[in-house]
Amino acid sequence: MVCICGEVRMYSDRAMGSARLIGVIVPDSSNPFFAEVCQAVEAAAGPAGYEVLVVNSDDTKTRTLQHLQSLASRQVDGVLIATAVDETDVPALRAVGMRWAPLNHATALEDALTVGMDLEAGARLATQHLVDHGYRRIAFIGQAHPDDAWYRGWRSVVTQSGLEPGPTFFSPYTRPGGYSAELELVALERRPDAVFISSDMQSVGALRALHETGVDSPGDLAIVSFDGSPESEYSWPPLTTIRQPVLAMGAAAIEQLTGKSPGPHDHRRFEGELVIRRSCGCSLAEGAAPPAT
Repeated sequence: MVCICGEVRMYSDRAMGSARLIGVIVPDSSNPFFAEVCQAVEAAAGPAGYEVLVVNSDDTKTRTLQHLQSLASRQVDGVLIATAVDETDVPALRAVGMRWAPLNHATALEDALTVGMDLEAGARLATQHLVDHGYRRIAFIGQAHPDDAWYRGWRSVVTQSGLEPGPTFFSPYTRPGGYSAELELVALERRPDAVFISSDMQSVGALRALHETGVDSPGDLAIVSFDGSPESEYSWPPLTTIRQPVLAMGAAAIEQLTGKSPGPHDHRRFEGELVIRRSCGCSLAEGAAPPAT
């Protein structure tokens, strides 16, 4: 894999000029989840006769548009946009005059071919797993404002279960972000007994904070994470997480970008998978959650 920091580079083993080109705009190619996304796109693009170029947007809409314009000037055949876009961005993106499709987009976007996972359903699955364990004060760590999909999924399960929503902490999708949020959490006088964290990157940072403060996970604080990146399996404790179907989404994104024209709401939605490990309190020997209490 090639890590790109602003400039466009080849992301394939094929010789340059031997195939058509597809661009991929990601927020941060050093994030293990987006590294997997790039690999999934490359795996699907190669057999279809396409090379893949990857650029970083630094998670800003300005750089996303700049990269789209730059890729268009290089006459790529299309661009997958794995950064956050919404209806307000569509006119400017469409004005570039090339084929593009949002990847890792949770909902339909009018007049665009979108591909992504049902994030709210995944958050509900994660939170319900904690509820089924018997945890009664479940916190939330995420990035966006309280209207995002992860927050909505967490809150809906907590409230429908008759529980008081635990404290919420908003931080970047980074290891330092998760670390800082977890330090705030463990400093609370009334500490939660579980937390849903909306990215593996944040969770890895959170685990460091727990180790440094002497808080045991899952004994003192259970965790369910999100993304299913390789880091989640090799952290300690290994993270119970919602795995995104990255390979399937990458293949669907290539189909969307190279196939039919978009309809009014042409969206390919995928479901996540709960991967049970140790951080939630499940026994590795059992490999499953205990019965609901």
